[in-house]
Amino acid sequence: MRFLFKKWYMLCLLITLLLLAPLSTANAAALTDEATDIPADKEWTITFNHPVVESPNLSDTIYVMNSKNEIQDVTISVLDRVVNVTAPEVGYEAGQTYTLHITADTLGQVGNETKTLKQPITKPFTITTDVYTVVDIRENGTYSVTSSHPTFDKANASLQEGQGIMLNEQYVKIPSGFVATNAQTVTIIYKEPTFTQKYEYAGVATDTELAYADATADYVKVNIGEQDMYVKHEDVTLIPTATAKGQSYYKANQQGLWHYVYHHHSGKYDGAYVVGKRPEFLNEGIKYYSDDGAKFINRNGEVVGENYAYFQYLSPRVPTNYSATELDTYINSQLAAKELTGGGYTNATVKSPLKDLGATLKSIEKEHRINALFILALAIHESDYGMSCHAQNYNNLFGLTVTDTNTQCSTHVDTSSSKYFATIEDNITSLANELNTYYLNPLNMHEYQYNGVALGNKLIGMNVRYATDPYWGAKTAGHMYNIDQELGGKDYKRHELGFTASSNVSIRTGPIVDHNRAYQYKLDWTIKLLCQMPITLSATPSETNGWLRVISELPKDGSDLYTITPNVNTVTTH
Repeated sequence: MRFLFKKWYMLCLLITLLLLAPLSTANAAALTDEATDIPADKEWTITFNHPVVESPNLSDTIYVMNSKNEIQDVTISVLDRVVNVTAPEVGYEAGQTYTLHITADTLGQVGNETKTLKQPITKPFTITTDVYTVVDIRENGTYSVTSSHPTFDKANASLQEGQGIMLNEQYVKIPSGFVATNAQTVTIIYKEPTFTQKYEYAGVATDTELAYADATADYVKVNIGEQDMYVKHEDVTLIPTATAKGQSYYKANQQGLWHYVYHHHSGKYDGAYVVGKRPEFLNEGIKYYSDDGAKFINRNGEVVGENYAYFQYLSPRVPTNYSATELDTYINSQLAAKELTGGGYTNATVKSPLKDLGATLKSIEKEHRINALFILALAIHESDYGMSCHAQNYNNLFGLTVTDTNTQCSTHVDTSSSKYFATIEDNITSLANELNTYYLNPLNMHEYQYNGVALGNKLIGMNVRYATDPYWGAKTAGHMYNIDQELGGKDYKRHELGFTASSNVSIRTGPIVDHNRAYQYKLDWTIKLLCQMPITLSATPSETNGWLRVISELPKDGSDLYTITPNVNTVTTH
């Protein structure tokens, strides 16, 4: 057959030979208009009115070029009148503009003749910025794109070991690393990946480090004390291990176990705080890591031991062994030491409302069944030894009604404010009433504040709802440890501690099942971790085989209670 290379002309103004039909864009734009928000793996389908000749130089007549005039590695396929232009294997680059070229040299079979296109066609298009890119993460923290995809699922399907997925230059999935909460005041963590109020578990503060577990397009899974929890992508930043500039860690010395908290957004460590005594399996001067402050791993990721901070999980129902005079001795010595440092502690021995507070603390302990040492430690932590603005001007030692969104404090006192208390005694009494009504009362287990009777962490105890700082319970426990050590160690490890071994654990008035249930860790529907409630065993062992004698959580009745031995998993403490 003889090939005639002639130009194709219009017939009756109805058809243009080898005319492109509208390209398959969602908005059906005109043929040569620029198309925007095109997916990274876009496949252009071009329909001609006559069969296209698959000539050896087809890729020279139909091709895609980027803004730098570089021809892209697209794949051209022909089926009769239809030509498909498939995106490069790595996809188009997010946010970049490309041009699809169909030159006048494109050949078509018109009857018995081979003809060229009358005029060239160009179709500019811009790739959407919502492109999921699979990246290789280098040890120096940089990355290189290996492929681009229009959806998370497609990117995830191509993911190889050690790679991450990015969207708009932000990681949405990483091989390992950390999760840092963003600038919003409080980030909600959820018990289930359904982000409804029904599953809201707790809130954590800005720039808090969480342990990364996994991610999908819909959520980020974090691990808190071996418990899976979930956060929204928009609330957090994922930080691959290779790019992290620091990490929270623990280190032990002769004074005890210290926690160094790192903030990934600010790139700074907090001043270390003491948690408690050094567990024997931790070597001095070595960095260890833990998601819950109990199970510790070394730099090789090996678990070296499990041990719980005693005062962090001790029931506040246990009275302290220290007298009012001994508590005052500690308070006064600490205020004197702080005063020597100057600054905000100037005249602390005179101005601090903690001064000579021992008798009030012991009175509250007796009346409300709340450990005086516990209250003192909480006041020290929340009010900075009584020198905070709210303590000085509002008689508020515990941050009552001072929320994360309402931390402002003025020396021009508003006595009508809910943050204001007429006296320090009123403030402490208000704290005791609030704790006994909501946080520490198993008979009010339905209240959202109740999550177990202990300082705890972000999974169990007061810390779940009392403070957004996930280490609030550990820090307050550290103050209890310091006070106890300074005064002679009378309280330390006087009781054995444990946790409920399952949900529905019953606590009874005697070592027998006979309609004598004092309370039960049970709700008809709840996301509370009632299978991990802290239990403090009585210092007086049970005389009945198969039963444990436990400290009562009830606000009024201090008589020891009982539960069967299988209901409690006891733990070692430091």
